[in-house]
Amino acid sequence: MVGVLWPCSAARCSDRVLPPSVPSSLGLKAFAAERRQLTKVAFMCKMESDFSRAVTEELHCSVCLSYLIDPVTIKCGHSFCRVCLHLFWEDSLLPGHCPTCRKRTKQKDFRTNIVLKKLVSIAKQASLKKYLISEENKCVTHKEPKGIFCMETRIYLCQLCSDSLIHRDHRHAPIEAAAEGEMERLLKQMASLQEKIQEIKENLEAECRMKLLFRNFLVMREDMIRTEYRKWRAVPHEQEDQHIVRMKNEGDCVLEKLGESEAMMIQKSKQLREMFQELMAMSQEPYVVLLQDVDIILRRSEAVELSVPQAMKPELSALPITGLTESFNHFKDKLSPRIFDCTETVC
Repeated sequence: MVGVLWPCSAARCSDRVLPPSVPSSLGLKAFAAERRQLTKVAFMCKMESDFSRAVTEELHCSVCLSYLIDPVTIKCGHSFCRVCLHLFWEDSLLPGHCPTCRKRTKQKDFRTNIVLKKLVSIAKQASLKKYLISEENKCVTHKEPKGIFCMETRIYLCQLCSDSLIHRDHRHAPIEAAAEGEMERLLKQMASLQEKIQEIKENLEAECRMKLLFRNFLVMREDMIRTEYRKWRAVPHEQEDQHIVRMKNEGDCVLEKLGESEAMMIQKSKQLREMFQELMAMSQEPYVVLLQDVDIILRRSEAVELSVPQAMKPELSALPITGLTESFNHFKDKLSPRIFDCTETVC
């Protein structure tokens, strides 16, 4: 059988080496056929690479420029991370408009685009699999790929290590499944933080309205007190002024507490937003990084959202009209003898 030396890549014709027994015409035909085959393979590889790159670009959010996280598709057809869309509308001068084409949408409640979410998961899993078969991921002791994740120690293990005495009683999962599970856990915590941020925002708006109403109430309360004092002309004006001063001092204390409560809400909202940004950044990390670091950040996030300050309900104590009781008793003492005299005369 006549042998032909096949090049491992598309080599130039001048680099071709043919055995002496092979006619040059046969060698050239074989070489031409091989070149066509290699060119076809190279073309297909390039097409696959271009297609993969194009698909990957479509799986990125145009707001955060990272892989779509919990993707939603709005009326115009563009897709974004659910959180990115809400944050964009919250900070934008044009809420309800598409960040890409600026078309308006009235829709507020969005369903997760399951197809896009699955494609993003496939893309991330592909990146993870490349790492799993790399030399870097081989067990130093057993020289086997580490394909198991220990939920207790948060490290990667090979099959033999997972069966060892140290890890035998720990909870284990395939790295791919563990990554998906931790990602879902991360998304739930992000949604929880988003709810807390919205709750504080509503409480803060309610408290700002309450401060304005309470200031107006203080003015109205002062007018009511003055009106009541004027009904009793026997009560000195000094006592009326003292009552107003006590009421204003109490009102100032309430306003100060409202201000402190507002400052606490603003500070808490800032903490939650910073924590949310950390979670968002973690969600965009490769699964390899996410698996090892997500547990710590989730514990911190759960601690931050434990206490959410609530809006205050300001109240003023019901102060008696100073001097009114004394004036009434004095009036009664004066009136009693007259009533007694009238009773005797009738008898």
